[in-house]
Amino acid sequence: MSATIYFVRHGEVEHHRADVGLTETGQAQARRAADALAAGFRPGEPLVIAHAPTQRTYETAAAIHSRLAAHFPLPPPQPDEALANVRFILHTNGSAHLAEPSLTYAHFAPGSAYLDSQPPARAAFFRNFWTSRDPMGYWLATPSAGGAELPEAVLHRLLTRAREIFAAPAADPSHHILVTHSGALRVLLRHAFGHDPGEPDFCGIVTLAAAAQPRRARLSYRHAAAEVEI
Repeated sequence: MSATIYFVRHGEVEHHRADVGLTETGQAQARRAADALAAGFRPGEPLVIAHAPTQRTYETAAAIHSRLAAHFPLPPPQPDEALANVRFILHTNGSAHLAEPSLTYAHFAPGSAYLDSQPPARAAFFRNFWTSRDPMGYWLATPSAGGAELPEAVLHRLLTRAREIFAAPAADPSHHILVTHSGALRVLLRHAFGHDPGEPDFCGIVTLAAAAQPRRARLSYRHAAAEVEI
């Protein structure tokens, strides 16, 4: 039988300058998302919840789990690197490592020694990202000069996980709630619709269901739908 994937953006946070948890409004948004999702589930259908490795996605997943666990048996939420936001590439002491943008803000404060040590194009990307009114839109549209994962890399992570979920054998329809970030969702939506639709709402939901043909899926978002290659 088929699986359905629900990509969910995390709930509201006060800012993205650190890996902070949800506000009270964000917690309420997660509970409402759980209620909306539950309306499409039948008793006994397998449910799985996973989340990107950040505090805000974990708290969103935990709130959804708590709401659903009263009515459906399901295991605890699990972290999944495939759901990570775009990650910055920090170059220090001759090596490079990946880090979620909210964990790197201190590196890019005005007068930062790290920022001053970067090539001009990369330093400009970081400065403009943090001062942009739409940081994820800026990342999608602007080469980072080696400062961030490419949108194609983030999309590859998401679609690889989707293919694995759809390929897994199952006796009954299964539901996979994957809590992630706006950057990852916007890459997926651009892949589906051919353009960037802008920031998803906090706890906005993108649904992906397997199509009849191999490596095809039906994506639904707000009032739009498209068949996509996965």
